[in-house]
Amino acid sequence: MKILSQEENELVFELIGCDVSFANALRRILLAEVPTVALEYVYMINNTSLLHDEVLAHRIGLIPLNVDPRLFEDLDDPDEATDLNTVVFKLQVSCEKQQNSRLQKGKDDDMNLENDPNVIQNAELEKAALVATRKKAVETPGRPYTKHVYSGDLVWMPQGAQAKHFPNGIRPVHDDVLIAKLRPGQEIYLEAHGRRGIGRDHAKYSPVATACYRLYTEVELAEPVYDDDAKELVYVYEPGVFELVPASEAGKKVEAKVCNSYACTMSRNYMRNSTLAKAVIMTRMPNRFIFSVESVGMQKPGVLVAEALKILQQKCLSLIDLTREQDQF
Repeated sequence: MKILSQEENELVFELIGCDVSFANALRRILLAEVPTVALEYVYMINNTSLLHDEVLAHRIGLIPLNVDPRLFEDLDDPDEATDLNTVVFKLQVSCEKQQNSRLQKGKDDDMNLENDPNVIQNAELEKAALVATRKKAVETPGRPYTKHVYSGDLVWMPQGAQAKHFPNGIRPVHDDVLIAKLRPGQEIYLEAHGRRGIGRDHAKYSPVATACYRLYTEVELAEPVYDDDAKELVYVYEPGVFELVPASEAGKKVEAKVCNSYACTMSRNYMRNSTLAKAVIMTRMPNRFIFSVESVGMQKPGVLVAEALKILQQKCLSLIDLTREQDQF
């Protein structure tokens, strides 16, 4: 394995010297078998919003949680929930009925105020401040005010010794995920219990947004490419794969050279030019893969790859044990 690039939630690495079945098994495990923690059981106490209970529970379940699933145990029965297998969140928000004199003056006055630049500017500043704090309703000129409910409104309720084990707390990965919109007088009050699961059970447990691979392409030049053909190859047909260097032949200005085979996507656009079609040779390597893993945010992509390899190793050991048992009979 060779790491090509690594960022906060994205990892690109090269997998060399293995069969395609191994690479595909690693990809499928990343998608469906690496465990994470997600909100599974939602207990509605009061919901007077426009969203049905089932829809609201589904939206809450899809919010990724910033917690290490390796610190929790599997939960088979919700009646057996403990602080070792369950994480609890509470959501209690309401949109209070506030008096707004500008909205009570009638449609004519509203239209006049909406055309006033000072009113529009003040309303935009007020809206930005309210959205930033998420404590009050968002007011739009000429429309009833609305309160936005975000994932940051979920409050973690420590159970048992969780406060000691998680001194930094447990929270959603992103605080700005929109859950619902409330109008005056509406309220959402619920309790959500999270447990450990895998993507094979539900997509909300999948720890990656993207896990894919492609074959590495070996790029060669069978004959030199000069001047206009070289510029066309570098800037039009295969950007990033070739570069221009001073020509080695007298009477020529520039020459194309291979600089980065990893950037090749096998587009074959160069075959439109008859000269380039004869000069460029692209060969896919059957045992060399370029993996791209993008994490949702619960864990770093490097950790996810390591966990996927452990799961794949355990599968191989289980298969070996099963084969030995069959041979004995």
